[in-house]
Amino acid sequence: MAEAAISFLLDNLKQLVVHYSTLIASTKSEVENLGKVLERMKSVLEENVSKTYKRKDFKTWEKQIREVVYEIEDVFDEWAIQAANDSSRRFKLSLSRLDLAEEVKRIREKVESVFKQAMLEFNTLPMSDVADEQSRNANRIRQIELPVDKQIVGFEDAIDELIRDLKMESSEVEVISIVGMPGLGKTTVASKIYNDRTISFEFTKLIWINVSEEWNKKDIYLSILKKFTTDDMSSESESCLAKKVTEKLNQVKFLLVADDIWTVPAWEAIKESLPMKKGSCKVLITSRDDQVAKKANPWREPYHLRFLDDEESWKLLQMEVYGGEGRWPKEWEGIGKKIAKDCGGLPLALVVVGGILVKKISTPDATRNAWTKVSKSVVEYTMAHDKGRIMEKIIALSYEKLPYHLRDCFLYLGVFPEDFEINTWNLKCLWIAEGFLMKGYETSSLEEIADENIKELIDRNLVMVCKTNALGEAKTCRVHDMIREFCKKEGHELNFAQEIKKVIRHGDFDPKVSEIHKFRRVCIHSSIVEFFNEKPVGPHTRSFLCYSKQGINVPSESLSPFFKKFPLLRVFEGNTMKISKIPKELLKFIHLRYLSLAGGDNFKVLPENIGKLWNLQTLVITTSSRTFEIKADISTMERLRHLKTNVAIILTKDKKSAPNKNLQTLSWLSTSSCKDEVLSNSPNIKVLGIHGDLDTLLNNVNLQKLACLTKLKLIYYGRVTDAMSKLPEPIFFPQNMKMLSLSATKLDWCNMRILSMLLTLEVLKLQEHAFKGEKWDDSGDGFHRLHSLQIERSDLVTWTISESSFRSLGSLVLKNCEKLDAIPLGLAKTLHTLEIERVTVSVVHSAVDIENEKEKNPEKQSIAGRKFKLRIAPGDLKNMENQQLQS
Repeated sequence: MAEAAISFLLDNLKQLVVHYSTLIASTKSEVENLGKVLERMKSVLEENVSKTYKRKDFKTWEKQIREVVYEIEDVFDEWAIQAANDSSRRFKLSLSRLDLAEEVKRIREKVESVFKQAMLEFNTLPMSDVADEQSRNANRIRQIELPVDKQIVGFEDAIDELIRDLKMESSEVEVISIVGMPGLGKTTVASKIYNDRTISFEFTKLIWINVSEEWNKKDIYLSILKKFTTDDMSSESESCLAKKVTEKLNQVKFLLVADDIWTVPAWEAIKESLPMKKGSCKVLITSRDDQVAKKANPWREPYHLRFLDDEESWKLLQMEVYGGEGRWPKEWEGIGKKIAKDCGGLPLALVVVGGILVKKISTPDATRNAWTKVSKSVVEYTMAHDKGRIMEKIIALSYEKLPYHLRDCFLYLGVFPEDFEINTWNLKCLWIAEGFLMKGYETSSLEEIADENIKELIDRNLVMVCKTNALGEAKTCRVHDMIREFCKKEGHELNFAQEIKKVIRHGDFDPKVSEIHKFRRVCIHSSIVEFFNEKPVGPHTRSFLCYSKQGINVPSESLSPFFKKFPLLRVFEGNTMKISKIPKELLKFIHLRYLSLAGGDNFKVLPENIGKLWNLQTLVITTSSRTFEIKADISTMERLRHLKTNVAIILTKDKKSAPNKNLQTLSWLSTSSCKDEVLSNSPNIKVLGIHGDLDTLLNNVNLQKLACLTKLKLIYYGRVTDAMSKLPEPIFFPQNMKMLSLSATKLDWCNMRILSMLLTLEVLKLQEHAFKGEKWDDSGDGFHRLHSLQIERSDLVTWTISESSFRSLGSLVLKNCEKLDAIPLGLAKTLHTLEIERVTVSVVHSAVDIENEKEKNPEKQSIAGRKFKLRIAPGDLKNMENQQLQS
């Protein structure tokens, strides 16, 4: 949103005043006056954005504010580049300080004019019907959900399971939640359950209430009471109505379906009137937000509706277009199946596109041509040709409910390619570099705030988790194509971001390369070299992102002219573009905050001048070289937060200097560069990866002094032997370390005694023969706080544990343990997740035994409301089945 852009600008202005304090002295008062105007504008936006965002006039005002903020940024950033690059005395004395002061004054007056005019118009906007408009939109969208009398596709198992759970006896009112992203069919499933005959026999009173995003207690209570009486009670108070609801519900065995609950306060309003101690009564709620479900029943996991698979999607599309299966013309079946697949398993998308296809049925040739056109870009076509804008509206409802600090973060998801698996670590670093995150609490880092934002978008079912880390946190995620298309469209309207695509039909880029200068953020995911050869010009572009499916070799003669024409870049994501060396033009980008580069065998060195990029926060390097040399003194790069490579870093400048208190990630650092001087210069480092001869390292460096370090990753690469001799005593390790990863160390299993004594250790990853030997006998009393254990590629045969060890182990992953005879049954008491792949049949049997043990003892079934989950790789399952057939 515009207020996020203003916040970022204000922060930049403060940094500029500090960094160029001498040069900017005569302009300081004008800068401060401009800052005051922007602060007022920001506070007005924050106060009113949620009230009137849907109004076109407000959206126009927001765009105007963005544009004027962008203009201010350009003036200051261009001036800063001139100041940094021109070191002559003439510049220092006459830099046009007066010109700068005049520019700042001119812009301040322009901002004040825009602000005053907008306030005049804004204050005249009628506010009273906003809630009504939102409610009308919500009701319209609800009406186009799959009708209850239609056959359900794909949710039969979900409905059966939920009905079974609703019929189960309970000592008090039990709440069961259905959650999922917009358009997934939550209301449809709830309706089918509500109208099921067995449910009507089970409960003496069935009640359905529509809550929606605009609600009030009185309407909720009156809706419930209508099921008991025809009396008009609208004049009574909320408290009186709540008491009457409680009295009426106490007299019956009821099922209350509360559809479309958006917020926790809405649930709490319902709960106030419920006789929660009444047994065998049930409440079924639907929501887009996981937090609502977790608040309604912390002891029960919400039921997450899944997406339809390809077969189910095809079936539903046939029903929508032809009223049933088998009626689709055979010659058009390929087109139909592609359209169904491209809807991404979202039922509402299939219903909408089905309606579009029906309207295009005419003569065979015309129908085929029209449907072929739809099939070439299903998502874009659906969003553009959906006359009721149903898909857009249903996503917009969620978007408009987002708090203002989340909206830019959400729209940013549109810069990634279709079906792209987004690394959440990279996403956090990008958000920080873009300035979307502002510190709200002194104790929270920007990374922690970014973590919370990702969690909130996931809880709101706008982002889907693909992979999790050992602690269950999102490691990668993605968005549905419909949501991505919404983000792209909204981002384009606000000049927030623009995707560039090569249109195969006529061979041109869309939009044209000549229009690039208009866009603030540019993303392109194919035809990269051709794009560079068109010599684009982006004097105002701040972000350039490329996520090609395959690595692309980009010659320096193509890249150098690009950097000359994009002088104000803050973000350059080029990890899929392979270069041989860093273009010298890039080393002048003083505004660069995020830089991701990749290269082949010849990409080996980061030049010393990279240290002049004083704004750089994140540096990511991917290379085919065995090592990567950094000639710059990273301790002088004051804003550097994350330095991440895929190979060992060799630091040629590691002298003792002033500490870099911002540096949090340093991975992978070669053992030759892991010296006390380097570690002393990085006192707040949280993630450290070390690669090389670890025996040499342990004899020279003590990691205990790294008080902030929580994640330590060690890969052994020895010159003399291929195995690490031993682990150091516990005192060597960082005192707050939560995660330890060991790879290729080939230690004897007796060294596990050391690790068992690490009192803060929660996650342990043992990869690529981290330990060697056939027997691990853990007969001690350790690993008390260990939550997650992962063993990958091991020759372990026998593993035994004592009753007092692994008291907190919830997750166990075993991969490529092809000699292990069994999993200790004693782990069953705490495990909630067990994953096995490429293991012996006997390990598969022991995993099944643990699952059976959980089922026999329901009290062991879950910890903190988490049901036990067993994941067995298909190949291992097949091996077990073959053995059973042979026996």
